[in-house]
Formats: sequence, structure tokens, C-alpha cells
Amino acid sequence: MIFRLIGGTPMRGQNDPSWRGALEDVDAYDLDDDAARARILSADALVIGGSADHLLLCRHREALSGFVRSGGRVLVNGQVVKPFIDGLAVWRKLEFRGAQDVRPHSVTAHPVWHGVDYRDLHYRTGVPGTHSYEKLEEIGVAGFYGRGYHLDLPEGASVVTGIGQYSLPLDYSYRLGEGEVLVHGGNDLESFSDDRYSIGEIGPNLVHWLEGGTRTPGKKLAGPETAERNSVAAVPPPPSAGQSVAVGRREPAPGAAPRIGLLHCGTFPALRTLADPALAPYRIESVYLPEADPSALAGLDVIIVGDRLHQGQLARFAPAVRAALQDPAKTVIVLGENKVEQWLPGVGYTFRPTVFWTWRTGEDNGTRLRLPEDPMWEYFTPRAVSWHHHGLLHPPAGARSLVVMEEGGTDSGALLYVDEVNQPARLLVTTMDPVYHHGSGFMPGASQLLYSLLRWVTATHVPSS
Repeated sequence: MIFRLIGGTPMRGQNDPSWRGALEDVDAYDLDDDAARARILSADALVIGGSADHLLLCRHREALSGFVRSGGRVLVNGQVVKPFIDGLAVWRKLEFRGAQDVRPHSVTAHPVWHGVDYRDLHYRTGVPGTHSYEKLEEIGVAGFYGRGYHLDLPEGASVVTGIGQYSLPLDYSYRLGEGEVLVHGGNDLESFSDDRYSIGEIGPNLVHWLEGGTRTPGKKLAGPETAERNSVAAVPPPPSAGQSVAVGRREPAPGAAPRIGLLHCGTFPALRTLADPALAPYRIESVYLPEADPSALAGLDVIIVGDRLHQGQLARFAPAVRAALQDPAKTVIVLGENKVEQWLPGVGYTFRPTVFWTWRTGEDNGTRLRLPEDPMWEYFTPRAVSWHHHGLLHPPAGARSLVVMEEGGTDSGALLYVDEVNQPARLLVTTMDPVYHHGSGFMPGASQLLYSLLRWVTATHVPSS
């Protein structure tokens, strides 16, 4: 039995490889329930999805470490911001300038990569068909597999995959007690299994490796009783690393900059965004949904509903977000992959597949910028709003659709709109996901959008009298 701990509903349109029937998806927040946690820890192996809440996982570090020590195998996906299993190394962003800087290389053989040609991991494209490596060099996008590395690996760790010309540690494995941890520092490893290429072996190989552990259900091995392990859950992280600030504890002085809060669920992109020194001047306050009180939103001037939030956690805050829309002094920004049509009044949604490769092929992706005289364009550049999107919005009458999708010569939906007439507050909604990509260190246009949003709300803020 293999459980995959995920941070919520997978993105709309995401493929589900046929071999994944061997994995059972489980909401990572089930770890907070005693009975559900016991069931999770009774598994033979675990996969930690890249969308899981790292602050949540840290609260269960002792249990997860004990699972491995007792013979379990765990695949950790994504960029580790706060180690949640003993021995995990923190991920570091690679400063890359070209495709060769993020090319993966085999360093040490591992059964999960048996039969895999590493060139098949270098590029991704949505262009139909099967393509040679040479063709992918022309049309593919590099960096999905990895765009960072790990230092301070645990003792005895084996580097499996290196990245770039120096083969910096991207994937690594290490023993912990009687079990083993395998770390992939990029998009979820299982998502790369593609039967058109040699990487189709990754899925079956992974399942076979996970099933090969020696764990005995019910067996528990204690690890070293170090101060670090015993204090992980007790010591709160600094606000810049994801701590929920007690929103509402102070009143802004006249003429002060707006109080900006980011709603998030402790995922690695959100934590890395909050810790980014480039964003420090905006003093973004962390609103960590699993622990924050929805009433805290009343003390903010700007509410940013971070992208790709866990729907269960977001549902608890949706009434408070809607209440904020009735305050003319507030600005509410809702980012992509949040199923806004289910909780935001008057908004419709139509799915469209994400097209991320047209900048490599020169195709027209249909993105159009509208209302060129709108004052919003003082803060946004074309590059900031035309990288990719996750579907079409259908806003209520009176809203200004600044970025749209044109299909067959007709505007079929908005990718970003501003509404200042259907509620007292200012509302901006988009299907783009800048926090995810900025925090992942991937896609410069996404960072530009995030910076633009922050400049806009700061420059146009009118302090309450």
C-alpha cells in the first residue's frame, strides 16, 4: 500500500498516468487526525507531493521520520524549505541563464531511473507528437525537471542526478534507520513518466522501488533525541518563512503603506515568496490558512488570495473574503487555480489547457491585451501578463477585462480583469499563478506580474481617514 500525500485537488487538465493506480492519493491535512494519521503511517511507502503544506509536515516530522526509521520508503517531491524528515537538505535556487544550465545528468545509478535516457528529462513541450532530442532543443522548455540543487546532504547520501555543468545535487537518496528517503528537487517525479520516451520507465520503476521496503507495520524505531527534532513543532518559524502574523494587531498610520496579506497554505512556493528579500519593502504579512482566524482579514488593506490554495482551507476563508469585498477601502486580488466560480459572486469559468511553450515555437497563443488607455497599464507590462494561464474567466457586467483570450476572432474570456463597480472594494481576478512560479524560481514573467501587482496596490492605496 502506497499513499501519496497531496495538498489538494490536482490542477484541472492534469494527466493521470495509468500506472498511478498503485498510489492512493490522501489529503496531507489528514495527518492532523489521529485515526487518519495512523492509517497513513500503516502504509508500506509514502510519496510526498510537491503541493503539500511544509509547515504541516514539519508538525509531523517525528512521525514521518519514525516511519522511515522503521523500514519505510519515502519519495519527497519539490523544493524543501523546512526539513520535515530527519536528514532532509534545504533546496537552493540555481541561477541559470540557459537550457544547459538546468540539464540533468546521471551521477549514481538508482533503480527508479533504470532504463532512462536523461536527455528525455531535459525538455518539455505540448506540441503534439513524439520529438527527437534535437527537435526538443528547438521547441522544448527546459527547467521543469529541476532548477535548483541541494547542499549539506545527510551523511552517507548518494547523489542520483546532478544539474548543470557542475552536476550539482538535484536528486539524492539516503538511508535513515532501516528505511530510505529519495528526494527529487523539482516538479513531482511521477509526473515525468511518459510512455513516448524512455522516461516512461519512471512510473513503474518508482512503484517497484517503493514496494521494496522492509517496513513491518506497527514497528517503531526511535531516532536520536536531539534538541532539533524535539523542538521542530514548538518553535514557530519567522514571519518571512511562513508564520501567520496576528493580523489586526496594529492600525495603519495616516499616509502609511497598505497592509498586504498573502493567504497561503504553507507550500514551498508561498514560503519562498514570503522569504524573498526583493519583496521585503512591501512587508507582506503571512496569513497561514490552517492556523489563522478568518476575522484577521478585517485588519488588512490588501488581501491576496494566493494561487493553488487547498480548497478545504480556502472554503473556511471564503466568507471573510466576500465580506472584505464590501469595504470600499480594501483591494482584493484572487490568483489562479482557486475555482473562483464556486465561491466568488458573479464569476464564470471555462477550462482551457495550459499552453506554456509558444514562446519557443512562435505560435500565437491567443492572449490579447485590451483597454490600452486604462490606468492599470501604468503598472503592468505585456511580458508580465502574457506568459501562460489556467483557463478563462467570465466576469460580471461592468468589470474591465484587461487581458483576454481571442479564439476565432472573438474574445472568449478574460485572463485578468478588474472590477470596481459590482462591489465597494477593488477586485482583481486572474487565472495566472504568479506566486507558484515566482516561489518555484521559474518563469520570469510570473515574477514581473507579482511585482506589478504589489506596485499597483501600493501606489494607488488611499489610507483610511
